[in-house]
Amino acid sequence: VILNSNYSLCEDGYNLIRTKGSIYETNINNSLSDGLDLDFSDINISNLNIDSSQNDCIDMSYGTYIINKAKISNCGDKGISIGEKSNVSIFSSVIKFANLGVAAKDSSKVFIKKTNISNTKYCLAAYRKKQEFSGAYVNSENINCKNSNKAFDVDAHSKIIKKGLLVKQGNK
Repeated sequence: VILNSNYSLCEDGYNLIRTKGSIYETNINNSLSDGLDLDFSDINISNLNIDSSQNDCIDMSYGTYIINKAKISNCGDKGISIGEKSNVSIFSSVIKFANLGVAAKDSSKVFIKKTNISNTKYCLAAYRKKQEFSGAYVNSENINCKNSNKAFDVDAHSKIIKKGLLVKQGNK
């Protein structure tokens, strides 16, 4: 499957719910809210390209997701948002110009092999947003953070592991 969206008139460029399968390529530009919203799904994305979403460029919840290669830019809020018990693997990504590069929250587990994040408030955040969940867990092997206010933001309920070491609040 190949998904393309440009200046969508809908709230999200695409919203996939209870979907299982593979997406070879996704090209989404100029979304009114989220570029790609995935809920209750099991999806493997080979190539993800999202530019100019007024909210999150990609938002994933309640599912299992694999992103092999992503280029994400100009996001109104989060480049990659992961929540509500999701399990996500990101193998290679470039994220530019977002409030948060990658946000993991609410009992989610995230593995990041390699990512380059620039021009964000935070490169990587892990936190509990909703009280019915626990915090998030993020394991990143190779993260390059440039031109950001702060590399990491992690609350007391969550963990970020960078190259095998536990990141504490305020660490680079």
